[in-house]
Amino acid sequence: MPSSIPYAALTALPFLRDNGKIQSGQKVLILGASGSVGTFAVQLAKYYGAEVTGVCSTANIELVKSLGADKVIYYTKQDFTQSGETYDIIFDTVGKTSFSRCKRSLKPNGIYLEAAIGLNDLNNIVF
Repeated sequence: MPSSIPYAALTALPFLRDNGKIQSGQKVLILGASGSVGTFAVQLAKYYGAEVTGVCSTANIELVKSLGADKVIYYTKQDFTQSGETYDIIFDTVGKTSFSRCKRSLKPNGIYLEAAIGLNDLNNIVF
């Protein structure tokens, strides 16, 4: 068993449970649903009773479905921000988006979580 597995699970859990306050019946979107943190996030969100939408590449559709995702969005063909769908939690596990881009896709009082620092975030860091 690779040593990174516990770290991925222990990253996803506090983000969803503690920061996101995930609850049964919520709609959760997980960006990077086929990555290390994303695969655990999909499973944990299902465990907590959420309706899960996973975002991944076309090659990983079946994997994300097998993890329990109710819906899968193929980022190469669809832009989730243009669907009109709204979510209680958007969890970006790979740092590919931003809060400003996602806020239209959040329900009122929705929560945006980001587990990875993207290149756009690096511009805001002062050394």
